[in-house]
Amino acid sequence: MKMVFDKLKSIFGGGGEEEEVEEGREREREKLSLEEVRKRIVDRKSHPLQEIEKDYQPILEKVSNIRGKIESLNKDLVGAEPGGEVHPNIYKSAKEGKRLLTDKADRAVEKMKAPQGPTWNGLLDLNESLKGAVNLLRNARAAHGRQVGAVFENEMSRLGRLTDSLQSVSRELDDSLRKGKATVDDLDETMEKIKERKNLLGRKNDLEKKLGEFRGKKEEIEGELDKERESLASLEKSERFEELEEVKDRIEELTRKKEEIRKRIGSKISELARPLRKMSKMIERDKHMVSSTVLEAIDLYQKDPVQTALEEEEGLPKLNAMLQELESVLEGEMKLGEREREKRLEEVQDIIENEKIEKLREDYHRTETKIDKLKKKRKKSPLLEKKEKLEGSIQSKKSEKSEIEERIEKKEEELEEVSEQIDEKSLEIRERVESALNAQVENL
Repeated sequence: MKMVFDKLKSIFGGGGEEEEVEEGREREREKLSLEEVRKRIVDRKSHPLQEIEKDYQPILEKVSNIRGKIESLNKDLVGAEPGGEVHPNIYKSAKEGKRLLTDKADRAVEKMKAPQGPTWNGLLDLNESLKGAVNLLRNARAAHGRQVGAVFENEMSRLGRLTDSLQSVSRELDDSLRKGKATVDDLDETMEKIKERKNLLGRKNDLEKKLGEFRGKKEEIEGELDKERESLASLEKSERFEELEEVKDRIEELTRKKEEIRKRIGSKISELARPLRKMSKMIERDKHMVSSTVLEAIDLYQKDPVQTALEEEEGLPKLNAMLQELESVLEGEMKLGEREREKRLEEVQDIIENEKIEKLREDYHRTETKIDKLKKKRKKSPLLEKKEKLEGSIQSKKSEKSEIEERIEKKEEELEEVSEQIDEKSLEIRERVESALNAQVENL
């Protein structure tokens, strides 16, 4: 039976002299493609199992032999009686110990069952059952061997030898299976690494495909952008568009004029801010009486003088009424230094007599009318709509291009990471194939 376990050791990597000599002769490693490596691994995994199946029956016979002897011995021990006189107390202790010991031996025998078939899992099950049986027998001997051995020495000696034989078979089988499992696990791990690399290659291919799509889309957008920019440049150089630009410049010029008129109106009225405040206080203190029109004018022109003047009806009746009242107060009741009084009177009279604010107001509205006409003229041109569409499309495509570039950058980072993982996985596969198959992987 020793030959059986020697063969098992050889199958699972224990190695024999012939194999060692052969490996010594093979200076250069065999070169295999990845597909050949897969086939070699499958063959290596199935080969030891086939060999185990051939030697399965002898193993069972060995175990069955030991099991039968233990079972027979156990039956003998159950019915055994002392060969001579024994002290009652010793006999009582031995009898109770014998009962407990034979019960455990029965359970140990029960554990040594033949598995369902000659398979790898069957051998693993057998191995576990032998370990359990050995443990039960050892525990039985340790717990009850002294009491039982005192009366049934020969039987206990036989049980000890059978337990040792069973333990020897169990250890050798366990050692061979562990080495075999390590070999199979190593081959499985190599296959798993090959599978992982294949998945990574698939992912790399998907990333490269997606990158190609993104780059193609980017080129397409850039082509469309170039065309639209050319169209926009051509439009902006056309004579009709230059006319529109002149209209735009004129609108901007008139808009600046409007703002200047507003400032001039504000400046003129602000010169009267101090005397207007004084007149307002006089009215609040009932030191001067005015009409409701003047009261309204004072309130409006103090809050927003420019907008009030621009929104007043033609002739500025409220402003004129307020200025005439102010002129009257300046000439009489208002307390001011003589020099300032004269200055403010001149300013009020100048506005009234020369209609300065009225003229500014008219100029403002004329300018506003011109701007409106020019804007309408410009708005009617289809070139502007075309220009706006082109500018909007260009901006949209620039945003789309930016998004595509971000996606490209992200996919490139992912591709670089996957490529590094493939390189790492390829190195692991090379090392494992060299270790497990003593071969080199080509084109990896």
